[in-house]
Amino acid sequence: MGKLSSLKTISQDKVIVTLELTHNESLWLKGNIEDIHIFAENNLEYKTKLVQRGKKESTKYFLMPKKFKKGIKSNEIVDCNRIETENKFIYIFSTNKTIEAKINN
Repeated sequence: MGKLSSLKTISQDKVIVTLELTHNESLWLKGNIEDIHIFAENNLEYKTKLVQRGKKESTKYFLMPKKFKKGIKSNEIVDCNRIETENKFIYIFSTNKTIEAKINN
């Protein structure tokens, strides 16, 4: 995965970030230059389990930690993606907040 080459603070709430990516990593952005989220693998705070069910354990579920369950709807379509690194798969899921969750934030 990519790495930060430099950080430059330009104001109290803004920082200019320079990223170093491989060509394939830059292609993965598909030209999107807005709504980019940067995270580091070492910052993942919560643990959960992958549960397997069904014939020959063909159905797999990621269990959502209880802390995350508030403010999301069941049976909602969830956007997801899988990033493959040399020795890991990183799964990213995105769901809309419920109206109650937006009010409470």
